Amino acid sequence: MLRFLFLLLFALPAVAQKYNAELATPPTGFTWQALPEIKGAMLLPEGWYFKPEGQKDANAYFLTLEEIVEGGEFQTGITINVNRKLKAKTGLAAPNYAKAFSARGGIGPNLELLEKQATVDGPFHKYMVRYRAALPDADPKIIYQLAIGNAKTDTLYTVVFESPEKDWTEAWKLGEVMLKELVLDSRQ
Repeated sequence: MLRFLFLLLFALPAVAQKYNAELATPPTGFTWQALPEIKGAMLLPEGWYFKPEGQKDANAYFLTLEEIVEGGEFQTGITINVNRKLKAKTGLAAPNYAKAFSARGGIGPNLELLEKQATVDGPFHKYMVRYRAALPDADPKIIYQLAIGNAKTDTLYTVVFESPEKDWTEAWKLGEVMLKELVLDSRQ
C-alpha cells in the first residue's frame, strides 16, 4: 500500500509529526515504542518508562523519565491522549475541539504564554501552545501542548511534553526529537 508522509512544521520550536510513515532506524539513545491501538509509534529514550492506558475509543500513553507509580505523577515526559468519534461525544468535531482545547492553554493565574501556533495540513488541524506554569507550592514547569484534530476520522490527539523549568533545556533536547518523530496513522 502506498504510504504518504505529511510534515507539519513549526518555526520555533521546529517540530513536525509523520503520518503513515515506515519506521526508520531510531536515533542513538532511542528505541521505537509501538502505540498499537492507534497504529502509531514514538521514540522512547533509553532509561525512560512507558505506560499505556485506555479503552475502545480513548487511549492514553505516558513516556516518562520517572517511573509512574500510584497516583500517576511524573516530572518530565510526554502524555498522549487519543479520543475517537469526538463529535458524537462532545458535539464538536475533532479539529474544532483541538482549537478550543488549545485556546485555553497558557491562560490563567500563574500561567505565562510563551508561544502559540496553528497549522492545517490536509485533514490535520494542529494547534500548539507552549507556556510556563508557576503554580503555588510547586516548582515552575514549561509545558508544550499540541492538539491535532483529524477532520477525516474525527480523532483528537493531545500531546503534552512537560518538564520542570530548571531542567527544560536538557529535557527539551529529548522531547523535541520525540515529538518530531511521532508517527500517527492518518486513517485512525
